[in-house]
Amino acid sequence: MSEINFKCKKCMMVFNCDLGKISFPPDLERPKFEKEIVCPKCGKLSINQVELTELGQSQLTEIHLSSLK
Repeated sequence: MSEINFKCKKCMMVFNCDLGKISFPPDLERPKFEKEIVCPKCGKLSINQVELTELGQSQLTEIHLSSLK
């Protein structure tokens, strides 16, 4: 389970989302999430409909660095 903190661009709500397993394929510019991003107010969102918060950036960096070990 990997919870990442996002901000919805539609309703501006900040929320944590369980994305399951997160991988970092070398051929993609973005991480790949096992589960979809779901805003509590707006429902399922694409990666383009959310922003990573500062906390979310730290969380994702920590997951990425631990995947390199």
